[in-house]
Amino acid sequence: MYNKIKELIEEYSTIIIHRHFNPDGDAYGTQMGLKSIIKLNYPNKSVYAVGDVNQFSFVGEVDHIDDSVYKNALVIIVDVSVSHLISDDRYKLADHVIVIDHHLNASNVADTELNDPTHIACAQIIADFAIEMNLEVNKEAARALFTGIATDSGRFKYPATSAKTFEIAAFLIGKGIDIQEIYERLYTETFNFKKLRGYFINNFQLTKKKVAYMKNDLTVKEHFNVSTFIVSRGMVNQMADLEDVEIWANFTLNEEQQVFVELRSKRHSIVHVARKYGGGGHALACGCTLNSLEESDLVLNDLDQLLEEVNQ
Repeated sequence: MYNKIKELIEEYSTIIIHRHFNPDGDAYGTQMGLKSIIKLNYPNKSVYAVGDVNQFSFVGEVDHIDDSVYKNALVIIVDVSVSHLISDDRYKLADHVIVIDHHLNASNVADTELNDPTHIACAQIIADFAIEMNLEVNKEAARALFTGIATDSGRFKYPATSAKTFEIAAFLIGKGIDIQEIYERLYTETFNFKKLRGYFINNFQLTKKKVAYMKNDLTVKEHFNVSTFIVSRGMVNQMADLEDVEIWANFTLNEEQQVFVELRSKRHSIVHVARKYGGGGHALACGCTLNSLEESDLVLNDLDQLLEEVNQ
């Protein structure tokens, strides 16, 4: 599949890279790393990266382009496979769509698809693609891709981290990136962020089967003056590494009255629960969206039932 993707990149003169909205470090890092690699190895091509922005924008700037740019263009969508999660739906205007992902979701938008869940990060796929296809990787691309791998692996802590992950990380470090600078960008916290951590630690609850969870309405975001993304994705792992807690869940209401759900597990696959509610992701890290905080009790009941079954 790497050869097919390389052939398509070489075929098109205009390439536009998309990823999911509310991008995490992997989505942003993959997008910007791939953009840098294509521009470096094919300097005569026009390469753009589009989508919404957040605190990960230090990795690279998005481009603002007209609809006309999509005519006869190749679109590459990274770190997401399904249409309703893609930032900027103008990918539909392109001539051909490649999806490169590592989640356990089949794509409903791809003309060409590479989905490999053996990689802990989509950035790892792009780095591996560049290495295998003998494409040059510069410091700029390496910085972006390392950011993606470090964040999606939990700084190389999560179970899916493999020998391959470390091999690729070593390759990227060899390009002269400053790991300390990246970690300072990623993990330096504001006072409000630190206080929010304390709020989670002091207020999470447990179900009867010891699923740890938080339900966050809009007052949480407003009180700590942080984004919905921070309350949702940024805080879910405050409930990780607790004795006797195998699964934890974070439910966060947004301004559109939707509830972002982040689900995590130490060892038992929970992705089928996320899929039941229209979501998906990895076996041990996934999510979905609900219509109300009240519906979160349905998810918690499913997680309790799962633990009851696996512990029989």
